[in-house]
Amino acid sequence: MLGSSLRLAGGDAMSKADVAAERKEQIVRATVDCIAKFGYHNFSMQDVARSAGVSKGIIHYYFLNKDELMMSVLDKVAGDIEQVLQADMATIEDPVRKMEIFVNVCFDVVRNTREYYQVNMDFWTQINQKDEVRSVIARHYAKFRETAAAVVRQGVEAGKFRPVDPVQYGSFVIAVIDGLSLQWLFDERVFDYDGMVRVARQLVIEGLLPGRQA
Repeated sequence: MLGSSLRLAGGDAMSKADVAAERKEQIVRATVDCIAKFGYHNFSMQDVARSAGVSKGIIHYYFLNKDELMMSVLDKVAGDIEQVLQADMATIEDPVRKMEIFVNVCFDVVRNTREYYQVNMDFWTQINQKDEVRSVIARHYAKFRETAAAVVRQGVEAGKFRPVDPVQYGSFVIAVIDGLSLQWLFDERVFDYDGMVRVARQLVIEGLLPGRQA
């Protein structure tokens, strides 16, 4: 009897935890939509509540204040992109193919879920005012950089890439993706997106192949 009670209590606790996680996810996604629609400075908690279909009281139950919610949003946006990258590259052994996937996925995120990238851009405007935002953005950039660097390192060790510094080259790859993405988001007419992705991918890969100039 006691064992049954413990199991039931555990099940209820797990159910409540699942509900809480789902509700927080719902609020965070609604916040992403609001930032993309109104901008970082121009949305209210009421906007989030309306988008999420909950009361402001529910939001404050799960998040102490707007800053705490914003940090969860930033983690969610970057975390989703990191998960996609890891999933798509997990079964690939060839470092050339892995780097192609890295570049493709990053550009696809910009085009297919542009609200994520727009949220990131809005957060960039806060790095000089809020140390926590700077820290979170730096941490996620470090993860993206290390993901790219790990692919470069694998290729160098396998003799498929020339002996470049993996971290420096990872930074270069991120710079190519960010630079082109920003230009396209500001003005989609500036270049053919698919064509530019092909050029960027070729530039990144050819810069790694043996026999190329350092």
